[in-house]
Amino acid sequence: MQRIAASVTVPLAPEFALLLDAVAPLARPRVDHRAWDGARWGRTLRAAEWHRLSPLLSCHLRDDEHVPAAVRSALERAYLAASARGLFLARALREALDALDAAEVPALLLKGAALLGSAYLDPAQREMLDLDVLVPARRLGAANAALAAIGYGALGAEHAADADADRPVHHDPALVRDERLVAVELHHQITIAGEGRVDVEELWRAARPVADAAHLLPASEHLLAHVCLHFTRNRLGGSHRRRHTGGALAQVCDIARIVEREPLDWDALTRTARDWRLDARVFLALFAAHELGVAVPADALATLRPARFDERVGRRLVALRVLGVGEQLPVRSLRWMVVPSREVLRRGWDADPDATRSLARAYLRRARAQVPLARAALRRPWAVVQDRRLNRRVAALEEAV
Repeated sequence: MQRIAASVTVPLAPEFALLLDAVAPLARPRVDHRAWDGARWGRTLRAAEWHRLSPLLSCHLRDDEHVPAAVRSALERAYLAASARGLFLARALREALDALDAAEVPALLLKGAALLGSAYLDPAQREMLDLDVLVPARRLGAANAALAAIGYGALGAEHAADADADRPVHHDPALVRDERLVAVELHHQITIAGEGRVDVEELWRAARPVADAAHLLPASEHLLAHVCLHFTRNRLGGSHRRRHTGGALAQVCDIARIVEREPLDWDALTRTARDWRLDARVFLALFAAHELGVAVPADALATLRPARFDERVGRRLVALRVLGVGEQLPVRSLRWMVVPSREVLRRGWDADPDATRSLARAYLRRARAQVPLARAALRRPWAVVQDRRLNRRVAALEEAV
């Protein structure tokens, strides 16, 4: 497939234009920042932090004499902090992988852990929140025992409320040590209920070996498909803590780095997306990246494009769910907000599904967490309507595949 010249087709605020110049540079910069005032630089710093791009922006502007010293200093601190955390995470990952290897548990790195081993030349440019490792489902018990032997244990229920508690899990509860500085998530699948039908055995068969190591990396096409799936899942909603644009441009950066640096077979990617019934989700992520300037091949987009897709809907998704700073309105259904299932309350809020009082207490805890969102909805009812319309249109795309 031929890679098309990248361009930007959506309106950009100046701060987002600068962030995207760091994420996916074009032949000419998207914005001239030489005359920016302090207020504009302040908005840029907030946007970079919200989208987890401060370390990358630091590298992009490091030698730019037009950047105020205070801005360069703030960005450099973020880069150094990310670098220090990256070293800590790398050591934690080595220890976890060594423990799994000693227990003869195969390990395949996912998402950020895999990207740092292939797509990012400077690991500090990619902020990491946790470590995701795929292990065979039949070996989950042995994997948990191996990590327990080096000090890892499951997070308490009060920290599990961020989970998609009304859907079957695709990974075990996050594992942490006493200091709670890093979490390891042991996956046995990469999708949740309602997201296609991924052939996990195919992931293992196509995995790439790592020199002088026992663990594996996903095939480039599988890595991109998973990153795209995760981007779209986050944009289409989640729990009350996963409803906003936080980290959206960092995920676009992941797509850009894979496209730029991985040996991709685009025909294989489109076949994989179709076989896994993830056409629409992979397409939406690649469309969003393309709209923001990532050089995604036109043929790949055309092949994955849902029959009913309207570019205005895709651009609305970018505007509402990517190009923003701060918490947004909830994007789940009204029923999910007001009448959660017993399973939501059990897994997300530590309720006993057979005890009425326990369910009531969990419901009240959940309701209190939703109060800020309810207030926002009352202040901006039209935004709620727009949000629900967008959800329905995106859902229709998946039904049409």
